[in-house]
Amino acid sequence: MHIKNIGLFGKFNDHSVADAVIHVKNFLEKNNLAVYLGHTTSSQIDGMRLEDQDEPPNKLLDLSIVVGGDGTMLSVARELSKFGVPAVGINLGRLGFLTDIPMSNFESAISSILEGNFHIEQRTLLKCRVVRDSEKVLSSTALNDIVLSKGNMGRLIEFSIHVNDQYVAKPRGDGLIISTPTGSTAYALSAGGPIIYPDLPVICFSPICPHTLSNRPILLSETDKIHISNIEPNEFPPNLALDGMMLMELDGSEIIHISRAKRKLQLVKSDRFNYFETLNNKLGWHG
Repeated sequence: MHIKNIGLFGKFNDHSVADAVIHVKNFLEKNNLAVYLGHTTSSQIDGMRLEDQDEPPNKLLDLSIVVGGDGTMLSVARELSKFGVPAVGINLGRLGFLTDIPMSNFESAISSILEGNFHIEQRTLLKCRVVRDSEKVLSSTALNDIVLSKGNMGRLIEFSIHVNDQYVAKPRGDGLIISTPTGSTAYALSAGGPIIYPDLPVICFSPICPHTLSNRPILLSETDKIHISNIEPNEFPPNLALDGMMLMELDGSEIIHISRAKRKLQLVKSDRFNYFETLNNKLGWHG
């Protein structure tokens, strides 16, 4: 892949990231690369704006660089996946699973990628569709997870789970996390879910603080279809969140349909990248 045109995205609504983005932009332009700024990034610094171009991103961009952290990548990933633009992340804080290039070493790492020393990982996304009274009220995608959780009151909720139209269970607890392999090291890990190697074709659902302790995480094929219904709320409405962003409150009448999205995120990794080294660093496995 010959890289000439690069999209550059910074952390949303954070002016402190501007200096880092400018540094990356200057480095790329010194290497004779055309740099196009995402719309929130272009509001902070000067440059060619992606939104002003006649061509769509999939026709224009060869690569996107996301500067920030894993949260920034999650915010940008849904848009990038629509266009099939490969993305690489530069981390400004602690090492991330998605943004694994440290800012202190970005010039060397990006130079290596520009020389062709990289591979592309195809990361699964989940599609979430919510139906209320036979009407679709939400349709969106998630890279990490889809979370059904109780409202503000400290009381349990109850709901039914079906997989491929087969009844699974009606757990009581604080909610449910449906995660991709990418999301297995996020919220799902805190709920006792397994760490899943990123390219495994599976989906995991993990109960949140189940009242019945035998309710355990279950791995499914990524081709399986999950339905959540008969949601019995407490006094406060349950919440539905995708990738950590609360999208809607539920009244209990909804049916939540979850399946693998047709598109995937193309995540660029340097050939130097070691997944297990990242696990060691993030999870403190040092012996």
